[in-house]
Formats: sequence, C-alpha cells, structure tokens
Amino acid sequence: MTTDTALQAADAVFMAEQAVGRARRVVDELHTTINSALRVLDDAELDSAKARLSDRGDYYLEAAGEHLSRLQRRCSDNAELVDELTRHLERASQAIADAHDLLQDADTSDPELASEVAQLKPRLAVVGEMIDLAKPMARLTAQHVDSAQLAAQHVTPPSLLEPVTLERSIATAGKELGRADEDVRLLENVVNHAAANARQSAGIASEITDNARRRMAEQGRGQVPRQAAPAGGSLAR
Repeated sequence: MTTDTALQAADAVFMAEQAVGRARRVVDELHTTINSALRVLDDAELDSAKARLSDRGDYYLEAAGEHLSRLQRRCSDNAELVDELTRHLERASQAIADAHDLLQDADTSDPELASEVAQLKPRLAVVGEMIDLAKPMARLTAQHVDSAQLAAQHVTPPSLLEPVTLERSIATAGKELGRADEDVRLLENVVNHAAANARQSAGIASEITDNARRRMAEQGRGQVPRQAAPAGGSLAR
C-alpha cells in the first residue's frame, strides 16, 4: 500500500463513519416520529370509543377522523425519514466497499502498517454486515408505515358515519405502526452496533493517516541533499 493509497483508504473509512453517524441520527428521529404517530392513533381510538358511548357521537367521530388525518402526515414524515436513512446506508456501504478494495492492496512489508490494517479489516467487515442487515429492515419499516398510512386514508367523511369502518382502520393502522415500531427498535440496535465499530475503524484510520504523513515527511527529509561544508577562510596575511 503506497502512502497515497493509505490516505485514500482512511478517507473512505471516515466517509463511512460519517454516513453511519447520520443514519443513526435518522433512526433516532424515526423512533420519535413513530411514537408520535402512535400517540395520535391512541387519541383517534379514544374518540372512536367515545363516539359509541356519548350522545355527541358525531362530534367524536369527526374528531377521530381529524386524528387520522394527522396520522397520515406523521406517516408521510416517517416515509421521508426512511428514504433519508436508506441514502445514508447506501453511502456508508459504498465507502466500506471502497475502503475494502484499497486495503486489499496493503503492503504488509511495513510491520506497523500491516498491524493497523489487520486491526481495521475485521471492524470494517462488521460495519458492512450491520449495514447489510439495516437495509432490508429499513425497507420493512417503510412498508409497515405505508400500510398504516393507507389504512388511515380509508377513513373519508362518508365512512365516519360508520363507526365499524373507522374502528377497523384504526386497528389496522395500529397493527402496522406497532410493527414499524418493532422494526425501528431493531434498526436502532443494528445501527448503534455499526456506529460503534465505525468509530473504532475511524480511530485506526486516523493512526494510519498520521503514520502515512510521518513517513512522507521522513522521506522528504531524506531526499534533501546534505548542505555542502563551508569553504575554509583564506589565510590571514
């Protein structure tokens, strides 16, 4: 591995660590937004129950419908977050692949570099495995959120006159959001594990960068020709 290749590999690791960190923050946002959607759904379920028990049934049915409209907006927010998460995971995956290809050219004749590469490769492999796990989990989350949104969309003003239709939509949306919540909890564990290994990888990459620059500096000093010895002064007369 030449010095330039070492620096390129380190840069790829830094890019992967950055992308995984961003993915982790998006997962946190997803968790918050899904919890918010579940609270909205609880409100809709409560008003739906009140509609059956109260003389003001029409009022509570309308309120439940408004909650489901809010739920649709929450689901749209979640869908956008899943898209953003997928982009970060793809960037991380590409950066890991780039780093792996560059590390394959490692020159193990340098014991120090060989040791650093040996430490880096397995950690990068773990990050790659976690990203590969996270991608289908993100897609599954998106599917469940889409199903919840579709269930909420089935509630139209005419259907509010039929409490059974409303309750069925609420139950379906609740089931799908519950699954999405489980997906995100698993995603959180996977992405956190990826982030921890990505941070460790970035630490090793920093050492590779520092050592590569030190070697470059040493080589530069070695190429500077020795300064000629000053000529002896003329003899005094």
